[in-house]
Amino acid sequence: MALSVDADSRGKAEKLTFLVISHLATKFASGDWMSVENTVESSAYWAESVQRDDDVVGRVMVASMALSIAKAIEGETGLTLNGSALASIFDSNLRLDFACALTRDIFNRCLGVLTLR
Repeated sequence: MALSVDADSRGKAEKLTFLVISHLATKFASGDWMSVENTVESSAYWAESVQRDDDVVGRVMVASMALSIAKAIEGETGLTLNGSALASIFDSNLRLDFACALTRDIFNRCLGVLTLR
């Protein structure tokens, strides 16, 4: 993870990472991706958990990228997020655990996508 990432970019990449992981976990658990409603709920949960109230347009923009990234990751790697994988991605407070290599890999991918925009 690059140390020179500004706080705004890092915050967006963390939210995008959370949503991508949520999509992958939902796909593993249900066989389908999160619905739009679930994506909105997850995005709102993320904003509340980190006590950050992003503008609605910014939140929608980030949330709209999550599904395509999740599909690309699944297609390229065959990654499935079962219970034990999820336990390593999140800490006990359901925050992203960057000690986990998988979390860092998904974060870096999300940061790269945001950087290209």
